[in-house]
Amino acid sequence: MKALRGFVATLLLCASPVFGQSIKQSVDDFLKTLSKPTSKADFDAVPHLSPLNQDTTLICWSFATSSFLESEMERLKMPPVRLSVLYPLYCVFQEKAKRFVATKGASRFSPGDLFTGVLDMYSVYGAMPAEAYGNKIEGTTTFNHQALYAELEQLMAHVKSERLWDEAQVMPKVRAILNKYLGEPPSEFRYQGTTYTPQRFLHDVVRLPWQEYVLVTSFQYAPFHQFVELKVPDNWLHQKTYFNVPLDVFYGSIKTALQAGYSVAFDADISEPSYRLTKQYAVIPPFDCPFNAITAEAREFRFENESTTDDHLMQFVGFKKFGTEEWFLVKDSWRTAFEGPGKGYMFFHESYIKLKVLAILVHRDAIPDIAALVRSAKTN
Repeated sequence: MKALRGFVATLLLCASPVFGQSIKQSVDDFLKTLSKPTSKADFDAVPHLSPLNQDTTLICWSFATSSFLESEMERLKMPPVRLSVLYPLYCVFQEKAKRFVATKGASRFSPGDLFTGVLDMYSVYGAMPAEAYGNKIEGTTTFNHQALYAELEQLMAHVKSERLWDEAQVMPKVRAILNKYLGEPPSEFRYQGTTYTPQRFLHDVVRLPWQEYVLVTSFQYAPFHQFVELKVPDNWLHQKTYFNVPLDVFYGSIKTALQAGYSVAFDADISEPSYRLTKQYAVIPPFDCPFNAITAEAREFRFENESTTDDHLMQFVGFKKFGTEEWFLVKDSWRTAFEGPGKGYMFFHESYIKLKVLAILVHRDAIPDIAALVRSAKTN
């Protein structure tokens, strides 16, 4: 009973409202007490290409995962390539439509996805550079997918209401909408003087060690040291491909990777006021949840009550300790990051990562302790 009272007290601490002043002022006042970075130059960042603004799209998963793969190519001393963020979207919408028909409307159909939205599509469809396919709607200067999403959703609603469970009938309509708004991907394209198909480009140019990448998460709803399902709506295939570890191991693995020169793609909730209001810092202030109350239990509680959701995918590209405070440099495609002084970069505090980061994608060599557990789990 004493332990239960303690846990309830922790939850109350993590839900305390602010009275007498604005939330932004409270966040700003707290930030003044912290040693913190003020610019990207404060970090020794791992290799990465410059940030891109995703504008009104909902494909952070493609921006973040593509950016991670670009960094991996640089880390492995390959020539840097700006990868197409739209090609995986074109491909995954086709796969989602096929599954929607096969499951008679029971499968989720939306533009949201996870790291696997890129990785799985590459394995089936190949890859393209941005200069071959990728770009914005002709005559515009920004990405805008609102009409694309609306028309696809309208089509799927019609398919469901009319019970048109015939892939041969539905898929031409899906591709026609995709071609209208994204353009039809070329079957062949020229890149640096050579003609490629998407599969050949993946094999000859991107050529990353695909089997060496690991998805890691940390939640108490499933056993540790096993592959589990990340229970979020965008895991539309319900894949059990996330290796589950305790929170201290999860957080430590991110630091270990960055300190060893690896970048880390990650899935996080960005609904907290520090992210939205400062447009520069992501931190959990004590009026929200005191640092010593940020535990695995508090993390789980917020996930279960859906105040933590898989809002957004980004990329860690740097780590540094400022006094006693641990900060991470984040490459971010969301508009908030471009509205702030970082112009595509944000600073994430240890507190935010422990409470609000759901999962990561990283090369296995960056996290040797977890990699050993993964090997053991695969052989058992």
